[in-house]
Amino acid sequence: MANTRSNPQLQLHQVSFDLISEGVLWIDKAGRVTHGNEAAARLLGYPRRELGHLSYFEINPHFSLMAWRKFRSRLKEVDNDRLDTEFVNASGSLFSVRGKCTLDQFPAGEDLCLIIFNSTEAGKRDADLLEALQQHGQIASWEYNLANGQVFLGAPARKWLGWSPEREFYPIQEFQEKIGDALPEGDAGRLKELLQRVLHSGQLFETDLSMTTAGGKQETFSLRGQSVENELEVYKIYGTLSPEVQQSSPSTPMGSESTYRFTLDNSPQAIYWYDLQKGQISFVNARAGERSGFSRQELIGQTLTDLFAEESPGTLDQLLREVRAKQYQELTINILRKSGAPYPARLACHLHNSGDDNASLIILAHDISREQQDNEHLQLHITTLNALREWVIWLDAENKIVLMNAAARRKLGRKTSRDISQVPILELMPDLVIPPLSEIRQEQLDGRVRPDTEYHFSDPGGAERILQIRFAQVAADTRLFLSIICRDVTAEYNNKQRLRQAKRRVDELRQQLESENEVLKEQIETVHAAGPIITVSKKYQKVLGQIAQVADTDATVLVTGETGTGKELLAHSIHNFSNRSSRQMISVNCAALPENLIESELFGHERGAFTGAFAQKKGKFELANGSTIFLDEIGELPLDMQAKLLRALQEGEIQRIGSADIIRVDVRVIAATNRKLEQMITEGTFREDLYYRLNVFPIHNLPLRERREDIPVLVKHFARLYADKMGRLISDINQRDLAQLQDYDFPGNVRELINLVERAVITSSTTTLNLAGSLRVLRRPERSEGGSLNLSGDKLLTFEEMQRQYIIEALKRTKGKVTGPGGAAEKLDVNGRTLMSKMNKLGINRNDYTS
Repeated sequence: MANTRSNPQLQLHQVSFDLISEGVLWIDKAGRVTHGNEAAARLLGYPRRELGHLSYFEINPHFSLMAWRKFRSRLKEVDNDRLDTEFVNASGSLFSVRGKCTLDQFPAGEDLCLIIFNSTEAGKRDADLLEALQQHGQIASWEYNLANGQVFLGAPARKWLGWSPEREFYPIQEFQEKIGDALPEGDAGRLKELLQRVLHSGQLFETDLSMTTAGGKQETFSLRGQSVENELEVYKIYGTLSPEVQQSSPSTPMGSESTYRFTLDNSPQAIYWYDLQKGQISFVNARAGERSGFSRQELIGQTLTDLFAEESPGTLDQLLREVRAKQYQELTINILRKSGAPYPARLACHLHNSGDDNASLIILAHDISREQQDNEHLQLHITTLNALREWVIWLDAENKIVLMNAAARRKLGRKTSRDISQVPILELMPDLVIPPLSEIRQEQLDGRVRPDTEYHFSDPGGAERILQIRFAQVAADTRLFLSIICRDVTAEYNNKQRLRQAKRRVDELRQQLESENEVLKEQIETVHAAGPIITVSKKYQKVLGQIAQVADTDATVLVTGETGTGKELLAHSIHNFSNRSSRQMISVNCAALPENLIESELFGHERGAFTGAFAQKKGKFELANGSTIFLDEIGELPLDMQAKLLRALQEGEIQRIGSADIIRVDVRVIAATNRKLEQMITEGTFREDLYYRLNVFPIHNLPLRERREDIPVLVKHFARLYADKMGRLISDINQRDLAQLQDYDFPGNVRELINLVERAVITSSTTTLNLAGSLRVLRRPERSEGGSLNLSGDKLLTFEEMQRQYIIEALKRTKGKVTGPGGAAEKLDVNGRTLMSKMNKLGINRNDYTS
């Protein structure tokens, strides 16, 4: 109950319930008791502090977790419910309670169920009356509670069997062992079967048992009982046990009355012996009690009018007259249950004369309620099938027609003048391919679905019809049949054909528009680095001259250079100065694509080509038709994709995944890489033929350290750009800071410079650009001439370059070994996969350090 301490309001709310005399419990969603008042602790016999350690299922054994969840759901709809059940107290005894269940509305959000209850005087009075009845009437009560696995046995039964008079409850296992000693083997097995049947049927039952009493004498007892069930299952069986009272009954031709009674009780039919002289029932078997709900004692002494209450006296008198005249009579009649509801039965009435002028009417009643229900269902099924437009045909193992609905009979009956029952289906539908019944059966067992079959059928007027046919196995008793369901889809087929033709025409007209839309979507979703190239460097003027030379051609261009030099910017410049500039350039970062999606991204796929391909997708090459495609990080392509890319470059043809159609494309290719492709060719990780196909016109983009004169110009440009973007006023730049920047080697090139200027604009609090603050971030240990780290230097390095130096130093010390014992990952204390990913990003090749 400690969980209420977190909410003081709830605690005060619950304390207020200590003032009432009824017991109150708060139950959460999982069925745990979160709190209880003083009265609840007193009624249940627990110390109050122990209530919070209980579940509701320990207190109310008639509930399981599933039943509790279902009860809570219903409680939300009805707001409150009446409580009339039994609780188990701390000593394990059941006592009757009544009260109310509702959801506690205070405070909101706690979602607790409120159980308000009290022990009832009526329950105690019932218990006293039951005890008196058992003692004076020689009737013992018993109960098997499936919820807690306990068996209760009344005091008289314990006395008859010689068991302890002080102990009332027994665990089921112990009870079975003790009662097994008192029962003959045959009766023990029969009792077990009877209880199993009651657990599943929930009916009344009555039987005789022979048991060894405390004096060692074999006596016959009458066992009666019934079950109690909730929404889900039977949770309790209870009844009475009493010594057998001998009844007067017609003499039996059998030597053993117990054998005789056993035979009658196990008959599937209800049996009534009606004494014609006394005008009342003199004997019934156990099945009669189960069917009607009456006990055997309640049925004995009833008249036919009591039994067949819905029938008029004249009908019953007619029955008796006909039986006396014919000795036998059959009829269908309604038998009254104890609940007042009738059930239909077919009666076989025999007249039995015992020879002493004492005639009896022997009535064998067969319950036909299930048969009536089956007949109703059959009529419903037949009416429904005959109302269908689809044909439904059943075939036997020889593919002969056994049965068909009205639609099939109407269409197929015109094919022949014969009765089409038992006609082979192939005489009427000669081109139909019928699968073996065993194959259909196995498919249904495996849960596989056979695709529908199309069948072209000529109707009597000669018109061609298209049927969609589905096969299914149907079981009737022990025989298997093949069911054929045929649906006329001629109109749908013709409509689809017309729609397909119209769609093809529409697709041809809007193909160009879709391509333009796809390109526009790509441009919206992708942030390009395109912009004017700013330079005053004479060296870089040569690069611009190369762009001018190649731009207005369709030659393939390979742009090389370090990370951050602006290779994509060069590609945009080449495209913008080309005769393809009217259409958008398509960019693809090969390093950012998962290996299993590269082909789909470049060449596209058809719907259903692979798992997750829910719609057709055009590839980048198809979207770039008539324009330029920029393949960044081309060195990251897997070898198998390099071969497919080479074919696209050489032939100008692509294929979508899942399609056999060839698509011709007119695409100008610009590729870029920061890798050494010649070295990769030597290592076997890049195709030599693809390299030569790409390296038609190579352009090397200069690193920023080789064009230091551009640094002041670039700083001013990006400072103005970011200042306008952020709404800042930057008018001055410290020349000493610019000089320090020109001394820095910028391993991250222009990208690093852009980040530095953006950071400086953000941290500037005056009109002077705060480059000094960004410069301090760049200070880091210097690399010595031998390649090892020198911590005494004062040059500026980026964090990325610092990582690069550490990784190279670790690879040198491990001679290129990355993972495993003694590898670079172990020395740097990082995950092997993480280190390889970082090496790939920084352009570090382990093979450079293996010697």
